[in-house]
Amino acid sequence: MRRRIVALLAVPLLAGAACERLTGDAASRLVDAIRDGADRLKRSGSETFVLSVASRSWPGGCPDGYRIEWRADTERLPGLGVICTTGTRGYASIVYRRFVRVPRSLQVTKNKGEPATIGLRKDRDGTIAVVALE
Repeated sequence: MRRRIVALLAVPLLAGAACERLTGDAASRLVDAIRDGADRLKRSGSETFVLSVASRSWPGGCPDGYRIEWRADTERLPGLGVICTTGTRGYASIVYRRFVRVPRSLQVTKNKGEPATIGLRKDRDGTIAVVALE
């Protein structure tokens, strides 16, 4: 009986996570990819991990090119922004701070359909840092 209750509770949670990936905005999808990469790096024996993240234009994305701006944790207003290169749309998040740190500001501009490459590093204390963005 107890397993059935756990299973019944897990299904909506997993469905919610999948739904977020399908319906979330560009910043939320990038954060999801970073979380997954950080989890993989923590479990691995490696010190580095490189992600290639493609941006989708729909839903909540940029129809053309985009710019990713990551402000360092030490800045007055740290955060992640995905800004469309045309129009006035942009998306932001600070949720990534739960599972990675950003020691220095990073920025890259990409054309439509061009993926961003993100480098993660595992520090000696086990924390994961975003160290490269191309």
